[in-house]
Amino acid sequence: MLGSFRKFANTWPARIFFLILVLSFASWGVADVVRSTMAGSNAVATVLGHDVSQNEFLAEYRTGMQRYAQQLPDPSQAPPELRHQVAQLALNRLVTQAALADQIKRLGIVVPDSAVRDAVYDMSEFKGPDGKFSQVQLRLVLQQNNLNEAHFLDLVRQDIAQNQILQTVSAQAAAPSLLTGLVYKYINEKRRADIVFLPFEGGAPPAAPSDDILKRFYQNNPKNYSSPEYRHIKAVILSPDTIGRGIAVTDAEIKTWFTQHKSDYVAPEKRNLQIITAGTPAVAAKLAAEWQAGSTWEKMQASATAAGATAVKLDDATPVEIPSPTLAKAAFAAPAGNVQGPISDSLSSYVFKVASITPAKNPTFESLHDELRAKVAASKALDLIDARAQKLQDLFAGGAKIDEVPSDLGAAGAEGTLDAKGNTLEGTPAPLPATGDLRQSVIDAAFKAKPGDPIEPTEGPNHAWYAVAVDSITKPAERPFAQVRDKVLADWQADQIHHNQDEKAAHILQLVKAGQPLIQVARAENVQVARTPPLNRDRPTAGIPAELVHSIFALKIGEATMAETNKGFVVAQLAEILPPDETKDKIGLDQTKTGLAHALHDDYLQIYASALRDAAKPVVRPAVVEGLIQSKAAE
Repeated sequence: MLGSFRKFANTWPARIFFLILVLSFASWGVADVVRSTMAGSNAVATVLGHDVSQNEFLAEYRTGMQRYAQQLPDPSQAPPELRHQVAQLALNRLVTQAALADQIKRLGIVVPDSAVRDAVYDMSEFKGPDGKFSQVQLRLVLQQNNLNEAHFLDLVRQDIAQNQILQTVSAQAAAPSLLTGLVYKYINEKRRADIVFLPFEGGAPPAAPSDDILKRFYQNNPKNYSSPEYRHIKAVILSPDTIGRGIAVTDAEIKTWFTQHKSDYVAPEKRNLQIITAGTPAVAAKLAAEWQAGSTWEKMQASATAAGATAVKLDDATPVEIPSPTLAKAAFAAPAGNVQGPISDSLSSYVFKVASITPAKNPTFESLHDELRAKVAASKALDLIDARAQKLQDLFAGGAKIDEVPSDLGAAGAEGTLDAKGNTLEGTPAPLPATGDLRQSVIDAAFKAKPGDPIEPTEGPNHAWYAVAVDSITKPAERPFAQVRDKVLADWQADQIHHNQDEKAAHILQLVKAGQPLIQVARAENVQVARTPPLNRDRPTAGIPAELVHSIFALKIGEATMAETNKGFVVAQLAEILPPDETKDKIGLDQTKTGLAHALHDDYLQIYASALRDAAKPVVRPAVVEGLIQSKAAE
């Protein structure tokens, strides 16, 4: 199914720069879409009489290469396989655009200028700090994406027209009841297993061996006992944040920003609730008494099902998300940790517990002032970043050193020694003026460069630029055995414990697979057995590793499996399969039906697109494409 369509369908950035349906074709491969020929035009392809020009292909290809090259250690050394893959994707997009454009023309779909204007004005990417459409912001975003205004407006117009077709094609997507029921049962099936946990910690460590054994372990693991490579670097960062430190911002601008982005800072109180809904007060009272007597939530779920009631959890719920106003009022007045009820409304009776409370967030403008000022300044700095980056490039092209960058440029510098993890000699994070992906990009660049390399500014994430110079390199050095003997001993003991627990877990699993119950084997091996709470196929359960849950759902009753976690080995034997009852979970069944409708929506589009593609019968000229990939024009 076309998951990429769902992901981007309601986001304007995707519509603007990739065109929704064009992206969804990327996985099909050019070989499925085109018919090749060597004769005739110099165009890359011909689709329904429309020639896809070499310039169109090169523009699409370069955009794709820029996007993929950022993920490579050295963007200038993209392998031939990647270049051909990007070329195929670019060609796919162009072929599909042409086929869709012909379909739009054939159906007589016309998008008025007013609809294009309204769509552009509504895009948040083009709004300034005051929340209104900004022509300056529009030009900046288009420049960053190598688009001129006329071409961009054509893309928006084309997208609106395409949506009219796509919405018509997929409007009737609906899941049959049989399919909905089967998927619901698969998703909501629960299982319980008996498990034995063999931890790495807690037991007595093995006795210390002779130094000869420890030295052999030390020699077999040299990287564990060596200091890392260190580099002394100088770096300069030019980003909206660094430029923003020197930009004047008024309180009026900060208050406007706060008003527009208030939802990022203000949030209502939320509560995690465990709720049992019963048809009568008598059933609710009986269940409340059992719960108040100390029964666990897992046991209460089973008791509720046996009594014809429903047990559900609501995580991070607000009052409006609770279907009963009576229940909502009681739930948000109750303390955490105690069983409450029963309470009743005109339809049902409820027993509930507030598992935890997330307090409301309502910070004052004054408490956020400095943070908001920095965000407004960084937003303003977006209008300056390109010109400042050009000056930075000109400086280094003229032979300037990093410490010669003028202060009025708005850049921030750093100098010091760090390892490949970004830590100093003392083991603390190096104080680089960058965070997140930008910080990691600077560190990566520092460990690719060599002393004496020319300084080349590089565009990084979030509109930032950086440059790095390496002054010196301190190679990794093996520490003497005497200096690290205590660490070698601890590592050897941990390795022995790991090996012993691995063997013990494998032995237990082998006995269970031979027909012995896990409880019996565990008793003989002097280890404890515990039964898990009901496990969900795709939702994590505290204390149960996801890889073990995945294996448990592949077992039959009585079968066993084994998994390693970062804390020890686990052996599990499936004890129960708990099928769901869709007649008592209308909300869950409706959610499944809605999800399937979305998936079928994508399938309808795929079928339509396939028919449209076949009807277009595009002709591609591989020799022209290959020549362009190899040419300097593609770089």
